[in-house]
Formats: sequence, structure tokens, C-alpha cells
Amino acid sequence: MRAMPIATPSPLRHDWPWWAFPLQALGLFLLHGALPFGLSRLSTRHGWSAGHPSLGNWSGLLLVAGGIALIAWAIALHREAAPRHGWRMEKSPFEPTQYLIVRGPYRYTRNPIYVAHLAIWIGWTIFYGSAAVGIGLAIIWHGLVFLVVPYEERGLARERGEAYAEYCRRVARWIGRPAR
Repeated sequence: MRAMPIATPSPLRHDWPWWAFPLQALGLFLLHGALPFGLSRLSTRHGWSAGHPSLGNWSGLLLVAGGIALIAWAIALHREAAPRHGWRMEKSPFEPTQYLIVRGPYRYTRNPIYVAHLAIWIGWTIFYGSAAVGIGLAIIWHGLVFLVVPYEERGLARERGEAYAEYCRRVARWIGRPAR
């Protein structure tokens, strides 16, 4: 039996490709815009009258806007750090980065992008008043809490070592003070 060659990681890049922003924008639109809209059509829209949202429903858009702003801030920090420290396309989008950002929203949560995803989906759930969107939110939350974040944290602990352990002691996984 022949031994399989060990795959070597691709070399680090120190540029930010032109296609990164359009691809991220399209992905965010599909996941956080088109999908909630489509799901909202599968169930009754609570709070809506004559096809229009109530004032309470409109308040959900504040969370959507805040989530989008938080994602934009985090992406800007990655856009700044990646060329300086290097990055590469990984086999999974949840692989640890080659660097550790500890400023901006990363001072308050280790997962600002995921907090933003959840805020957007909570906002759409309120705006549409839709149980189907709420179920989508629950699925995303479970995936993040039980699969994605633990996977990423194991990789970061392995790759960044004590620097990441210290960061975990200072900053909560989600929001607030870290557990001691």
C-alpha cells in the first residue's frame, strides 16, 4: 500500500484580492437578506397589517443595520491585518487565521462577526414577525454555538497558543465579561 503524500499548505498571500469584497457582499446578501425574506414567506407575518409592518416590526431593522455595521467593521480590521500578517485560502472558511485581532469589536467579543450574524437574524425575525425566520435563527445559533465556534477555538488554541489563551481570559466568547 502506498503512503499518501502529506498536503502542504498553500503559501501565505500578502495582498487582498479584488474579488474578496464582491464575494463577501454577495454571500452576506444571500445569507442575511434573501434567505430571511424567502423564509418569511413560508409563515404568517405577525404584526403586519394590509401587507405592511407595524412600528414594532420596523424596530427589528435597527438590529439588522447594527449587525451589518459590525460585520463591516470586523471585515475592515481583517482587510488591514491580513496583508500585514499573511493569509491563505483554507479548506474550510472556519480555519484559524494567521493572525489574532484584539482591537475594535474584538475587545468585547471573540466572535463579533457571529454576534453580528445573530443580531441580523434576530432583527429579521422581529421585522418579519415570522416563525420560519425564527426557526432559521435557531438553526444558525445552534450551528455557531455547537459546531463552528468550538471548531475555530480549537484551531486558534492550537495555532496561536498562549496568546490566544490570554485573549480568552480577557475577552468573552460572545458578549460581556469572560467566565473565570
